[in-house]
Amino acid sequence: MMEVKCKSCSENISTHTQISEQQINEAIDKLTKIKKIRLVDDSTYEYRLSQCRDCKYLEFGVTCLQCGCFIRIRAKLADAGCPLSKRKRWSPI
Repeated sequence: MMEVKCKSCSENISTHTQISEQQINEAIDKLTKIKKIRLVDDSTYEYRLSQCRDCKYLEFGVTCLQCGCFIRIRAKLADAGCPLSKRKRWSPI
């Protein structure tokens, strides 16, 4: 068991396991069913993930330390941006 500071809720939490691939895919699948939520295409999604993989704020390969989100979910949302907005990491060069 590991204790870490949760960025989203500013609490110390004990983690027993990380979120699974299946749980992430299920969350994204649920988002696709909400009509008001726009998702990015696969190439944009992969580009965003590649930017996150090179970021020093990525923790455990899944969580952004700047906003506390699961990057694989946030990167899929068309209206979401990288929390490092001054650097525009998700904007193609």
